[in-house]
Amino acid sequence: MESKKKVVIIGSGPAGLTAGIELLKKERYQITILEQEGMIGGLAKTINFKGCKFDIGPHHYVTESKKIKTWWKALMGKDFLPLKRFTRIYYKKHFFKYPLEVFNVLRGLNIFECIKSVLSYIKIRFFPLKKVKSFEDWVTNRFGKRLYSIFFKTYTEKVWGIDCKDISADWASERIQSFSLGKAIFYALFGKAFKNKRPRTIKDDFHYPILGSGMLWNKVANQITKNDFGQIFVDEKVIEIEHEDFEIRSVLTKQAEKLKKYDANHFASSMPLQELILSLKPIAPEDVLIAANNLKYRGLITANFIVNKKEICPDHWLYVHEKDLFMGRVGNMNNFTMNMVDDKNHTALSLEYFTFVDDNFWKKTDEEILDLAKIELEKMGLARQEQILDGFILRCSTAYPVYNKNYKKHLNIVLKYLNQFENLQLMGRNGLHKYNNMDAAMLSAFKVVSKIEKQEMLRRKDDFTIEKEQQIISGETVTQKELF
Repeated sequence: MESKKKVVIIGSGPAGLTAGIELLKKERYQITILEQEGMIGGLAKTINFKGCKFDIGPHHYVTESKKIKTWWKALMGKDFLPLKRFTRIYYKKHFFKYPLEVFNVLRGLNIFECIKSVLSYIKIRFFPLKKVKSFEDWVTNRFGKRLYSIFFKTYTEKVWGIDCKDISADWASERIQSFSLGKAIFYALFGKAFKNKRPRTIKDDFHYPILGSGMLWNKVANQITKNDFGQIFVDEKVIEIEHEDFEIRSVLTKQAEKLKKYDANHFASSMPLQELILSLKPIAPEDVLIAANNLKYRGLITANFIVNKKEICPDHWLYVHEKDLFMGRVGNMNNFTMNMVDDKNHTALSLEYFTFVDDNFWKKTDEEILDLAKIELEKMGLARQEQILDGFILRCSTAYPVYNKNYKKHLNIVLKYLNQFENLQLMGRNGLHKYNNMDAAMLSAFKVVSKIEKQEMLRRKDDFTIEKEQQIISGETVTQKELF
């Protein structure tokens, strides 16, 4: 029997765990997953704090892929709750339902602002921008300048920390896709009748694990570690990736002061591309290093509170477009499932703040951020400061790959270099420097598994050819069926 091929997977987010379990199903591989954090799940993990559960910003499970949908449901069974999305936008002290509803918008914006927005839309339809390079250009062409400034500019600049004119149009085309003001108005008027035809960006239906997003990924991790040929190591940061002749030979990790080395036949990575390039030994060429250092990431800080208040807001997510508030989004974990709280009279709230790691905001202490978040919650009228029982801070330095104007130029240089390594496969949001959803990260993992399988199939065919030639020379015969 042929010995199992070793595969090292860097990262235990949705991509890494999906690749790991799918490779184990083939029964031809020995899997080692390396995670730098203290627990698995990546951005899809769920943190238990004093009996309450918090996602890193609430997640929802929605996909157009039948394969992913079947995969999720087979794993979760009855623990996968079907939910109806309720989301609003907070702007100028008004709450706007999303998807848009005409009378709700009229009450919030007033009829004159609505008329101006429609006229702005009509104008851009007759005189569209011909050169669409930035996020601002792309959205303006589809919604008009006025609606862009109301519902897109402030929030987008909070998320990315740069002017919308400096954000690539690629991000808008991927996240907003073909949605436009015309479609927004159509679904605002007739959305209920055509709910199954809605774009993904405004779909109502989604699923959610009964004990939080991390429940699903903990199940996957348990299946991996229960397998004799699967293992996961946490608190191990990759510090060096050794290679020779465009073949990865081993990965060196550091845990506290202890160094560990892992060799393998195949390597799959979801770590940020910048970190991957800087970990290579020998070092990458100078132009590749320069390109990697120009790939930027937006950090995420969540302020998570246990609030002594039963009903705070009906939203799953609440997008904050107010300029005078630093927070970008509020997630109410209770509205996903009451299993997320320790007491039915409490609410688990997660407030999201977007920042770069070299910004002053990132350098604030946890206590300073918690104090600010309490003040902002009160300003929005969601809860009084004295109602907050406890809280904690979570930080992720590379939550969002940044799509600035020159990102594609730098990304192409990095990918062109890394594609020369046949036994290295890239996947996931940071592994591809692509701001995608969880299901897209999983699909990228399926592609990695297919590539590894294809390489092994070709290798086995080559081995069969050599073996057959040797058998013929020695006067023996062997069939391909016997070899496999």
